[in-house]
Amino acid sequence: MADYDPTTGAPWSADDLDQLRILAAEGTSASVIGVQLGRTEKAISHQASLEGISLTSVSQNPYDPDTLDR
Repeated sequence: MADYDPTTGAPWSADDLDQLRILAAEGTSASVIGVQLGRTEKAISHQASLEGISLTSVSQNPYDPDTLDR
């Protein structure tokens, strides 16, 4: 499989969708999921909407230590 730049709108793999479902079920915000999957927050929100996946509405900065689990 060829490497791809995640900012180019690469297709979602079955593994990506599984990870999206798992992270969303855990209450992870779209911004944090985006960092973990290498996609934009907008791409995460759009794909979640297409798949009928509910995301948390709280915006969290994945680089802010106050938003990390302690």
